[in-house]
Amino acid sequence: MISKGVRVVRIVLDYYDYDLANDLAFFAEFSAVRMGECANSLELGLSLGTKDLAQNNMITEKLRKARLLETSWLSFVNDGTDHATSETNPSHQDLLHMAHEEYRSRATDQKQVCENGYFIHSVATAFARMPRARRVEIQQHDDEGIFRKRAAPIRAGEDACFVSWILQPMNWDTGRQWGLRTPHIDALALPGAMCEAGVLPQSLDIKLTSLPESNDFFNAKELRRLSMGAQQLKDIKIMLQRHRTANDPEFRLNPETAELNQLRDYIDAVLNTDSIERLSLDFECFFNEDTDYLIDLGSLMTFKVWGNLVEVSWSSVSLHQKEIECFFEQRRKPLESLRFSTVHLLTGSWADTLEVLRTAPTGYEVSLRGLSGAECTDLSDEENKRIFHKQSDDYWGTSLAEDFVTGASEKNPLTADETDQHDA
Repeated sequence: MISKGVRVVRIVLDYYDYDLANDLAFFAEFSAVRMGECANSLELGLSLGTKDLAQNNMITEKLRKARLLETSWLSFVNDGTDHATSETNPSHQDLLHMAHEEYRSRATDQKQVCENGYFIHSVATAFARMPRARRVEIQQHDDEGIFRKRAAPIRAGEDACFVSWILQPMNWDTGRQWGLRTPHIDALALPGAMCEAGVLPQSLDIKLTSLPESNDFFNAKELRRLSMGAQQLKDIKIMLQRHRTANDPEFRLNPETAELNQLRDYIDAVLNTDSIERLSLDFECFFNEDTDYLIDLGSLMTFKVWGNLVEVSWSSVSLHQKEIECFFEQRRKPLESLRFSTVHLLTGSWADTLEVLRTAPTGYEVSLRGLSGAECTDLSDEENKRIFHKQSDDYWGTSLAEDFVTGASEKNPLTADETDQHDA
């Protein structure tokens, strides 16, 4: 059976929006923009060129029709007219209505599936029937499906191929750019639902670029269930990264305090297990060099003993030196990998923090990048580069700070004596 060979279950949070489903004019505008994207993709295909003349002719014809549909649907939005041509059958407006009816049908089906926890219960039940599946991936982007979506209008031979293009579900970033609401995501509750279905995941990988709306997080009962479902997790990766697009290159979230507290409650519940061996937390979508760090990670790291943890990766977070000391005191195994990327020190000094990191026995990998706060604030660009950048262009090159932490060097590059010696 296929189920016996499945090892990873991936949930992609693409969705159909209910506002688009219930507003034809809005849907027409959205579809026209998507058709323009389709035409741009076809133009790119032509610019790359191919020796197949028939293929080039087919792409050219698809491009011409895509531009006609884009123009016609924008005219429908602006003045209610239909710029259909005699060769188009059905007319552009009929094609738009056909697409909208299908979109509304899919949105209705989606609503029915997601109501009352049916979707997450079905996924958990299916998961329990896969004896080797222990890894859960929850992400917003179907990165591996992008090419297939773009290729669809080229392969299909009828106008219906354009309908299939605009009927693709959208990701969160697209919805955000259009001012649409973040969808409900009960998928985040999957570990708890799996526990009730009689199976516990061992790996959880969450990649989002937006926070869910506040009412999508969990109450105390649901958090307890989530914590029970996390009891065998060995590998946890939670990445809230900023998604860069041509239209939205530097988007940064500005959540309310209540939303951040709910996010912390969720992470707290997931981390409430002694089985964790590898932990990676990245909150890039909250980070901006010109503003304060929004995620104070320390209290989440110091509330427990880490009996099995051997790999740590923190990115775009803020901590106090005392919290880092407490975290490393509560480990029970030597680290095999330690990565700090864009970590901000709220109080204390990085010189003393490097001493703390040095006392933690590590294996083969230490990476310190983009450290800020404390004395790093006053470092010149030259000093920062000297201390924290690789000393060579080699892939395995290390910085002075990394050499000190691993024991390859006895000199702390941030101590006054070392800095004064270099300046002299």
